[in-house]
Amino acid sequence: MKAKVSPALNKPCQFGDWQFDPTDGQLCSKTNSVRLQPRLSKLLSVFVANVNTLISRNELIEILWQEKSVNEDALSRCIAELRSTLGDNRNSPIYIETVPKKGYRFIHPLSANQGKKLTYSLSLAVLILVASSILYLSYPFTANIQSSKYKDALTNAKRLTADKKLEHQPVLSTSGNSVAFSLVDDKRLIVRIIDIDGKHLHELKDPHYHLSSAAFSPDDKSLLVAARDQTKCTIFKYQLPSLVREDVGQCFVPNLSNIFDWSPNGEQIAYVAQGKNTKNAAIWTYHFASKKPIQITQPSTLGVFDTNPQYSPDGKYLGFTRGTESTRNIHIVNIEIPEKVIAVTRGKGFITHFNWLNDNKHLLFDSNQLGDRNLWLVNINNHEQQLLGGRDAQFPTLNKDNTRLAFQEIRYNANIWRVDVNDKSSKPTRIIESIKYNNFPAFSPSGKQIAFSSNRQGKSAVWLYSLETKKQTKLISLPELDMIMPQWSHDGKKLIVSSKGADGYRCYQIDPTTQQYQIISTILQPHFGCVYSKYGDIFAITKDQSKLSKVLKLEPNGIVKKLTENSVSRIQVSNFDSLVYSLPKQNGLYSMDFNGKNRQTILTDFSYQFDEHWTVQGDYLYYPKLDKEKGIWQRHLITGEEQKVTSELPSAIGLTISVNPEHSQLIFTKTDNRQADIYLATMK
Repeated sequence: MKAKVSPALNKPCQFGDWQFDPTDGQLCSKTNSVRLQPRLSKLLSVFVANVNTLISRNELIEILWQEKSVNEDALSRCIAELRSTLGDNRNSPIYIETVPKKGYRFIHPLSANQGKKLTYSLSLAVLILVASSILYLSYPFTANIQSSKYKDALTNAKRLTADKKLEHQPVLSTSGNSVAFSLVDDKRLIVRIIDIDGKHLHELKDPHYHLSSAAFSPDDKSLLVAARDQTKCTIFKYQLPSLVREDVGQCFVPNLSNIFDWSPNGEQIAYVAQGKNTKNAAIWTYHFASKKPIQITQPSTLGVFDTNPQYSPDGKYLGFTRGTESTRNIHIVNIEIPEKVIAVTRGKGFITHFNWLNDNKHLLFDSNQLGDRNLWLVNINNHEQQLLGGRDAQFPTLNKDNTRLAFQEIRYNANIWRVDVNDKSSKPTRIIESIKYNNFPAFSPSGKQIAFSSNRQGKSAVWLYSLETKKQTKLISLPELDMIMPQWSHDGKKLIVSSKGADGYRCYQIDPTTQQYQIISTILQPHFGCVYSKYGDIFAITKDQSKLSKVLKLEPNGIVKKLTENSVSRIQVSNFDSLVYSLPKQNGLYSMDFNGKNRQTILTDFSYQFDEHWTVQGDYLYYPKLDKEKGIWQRHLITGEEQKVTSELPSAIGLTISVNPEHSQLIFTKTDNRQADIYLATMK
């Protein structure tokens, strides 16, 4: 007789390395913390309530979707997503076992102490010992209380914004009673201020500027804003609530991070502007009384910049983030001794924003060092880090007494779509999808497989999709590295992949059959964007932070040659023994032979804003156009003859287009969902 399925568990439980709370979907381990979406939380709740019980697919569909009509693919996707989150493997499962043609079984036992309350009887001697220990363990004890407080607050955070606009760069007022943030309105960035119930208080906009990076003064009576047009960045200081403004000086916005902070006494500000010598983004201070700007930090390496200044509560230190466009860490400097810079974090992730806690010892920051973005705590003295959770949370900001925390939660996914080149009436079909980011598609020379990158399991890994079986399999992932830009050799026996990590960029060669890989060690400089020629040459673009990006050629005999002196952005190989390439922030596409000679302009009106959205296949170039000609177009590289392939446009970050060798199918990446809202958490 078949066992009856028990109702979903409604109390916390533990299995393996995981702790799970069905009441809010929080799933935590020592190294990770996620909040499951409701359907996945219910699925896991059913599984843990029915350990070692076979549950049929129909039963699970009925439990999860009830009256709604769905096919079994929806359940398969849920199972796959839950397995991915748990780090489980379908072929050798630890948690979820597949019983072919029957259903699924949760096979990991729950903790033996599940649901039991532990009681302790302490003698006076033990109490004295514990009290004495606190004197020696005050930091860990305090840190654990801090960690627990913020974890609880994140679990119970409430959504402040819930529209379709993308709200970002939230900042709490000093009192914690209002939040300012940026959003796009009528194609311009504006700043909006709301109270903690979501009610609109003020809106700052200007027809000539994009406004961002708001920062409240210590008395909440003024607001700093970065005002940008096409030529400059100006510091606006608004009086609240009158919104009367004055120009304070010039600034610089190197990325999406905030660029302002006020000193605790309100007498000066820290801001980002170009350095005097290197022109890199650096941290400056400006004293309102003397009106004197002083450069505090001196980033000296090309490609490295400082941003996101944050005063410590006692005003003695300035924290800031330093790094590149791919890796950023927190540094602090004593304002009285600016030449002594201390790195507080040395991770391989990207930190968007951080805030000081009012104990002057801890920093609250966001990081994607585990793949997904989470919030963390770090102690500035011993640099010990603690994972708080808050999956997809970034831009954490605290009020003065640390009773309220606001942050942005951003979730998006990009999937790969296919269109029939020969049938202009055909509609694009989504063929590769997940809840995360799938991009960098590349058809194999046989046209039967697609290599692509996906961050569905944390760091970006290389996956393969079979057009025959319709299955996706992970080919390679390496710890601490993002694996991107897969490119096939002309015989289809190898893939070359760019890697991105804290130590820079390198390329790896992979055998798709054996999954064996090796780093390209012959090219000594950091490099990326590697491609093969049909003769076995490897072309790469250097990624040295202190120099311009140049094209290198690695010949089969191991000799490395430099083909260019000027900076190059992207390269692709054509059928005419030539490289098609683009230049950074310069319109046009160009070509040169495999020795770096015979350079020609092949397309003058190509906008550099589409630099990630073009590809070469054989004799043809595929690239996007806008306005009346909107869509992806095919252009013959010799004759210049063109035809429109599809009215669709790619819409993702990273290389987005690939075409099969027969030129019958084009695939492109599209961001299918993007959501960014502001949340407010209260610490108790």
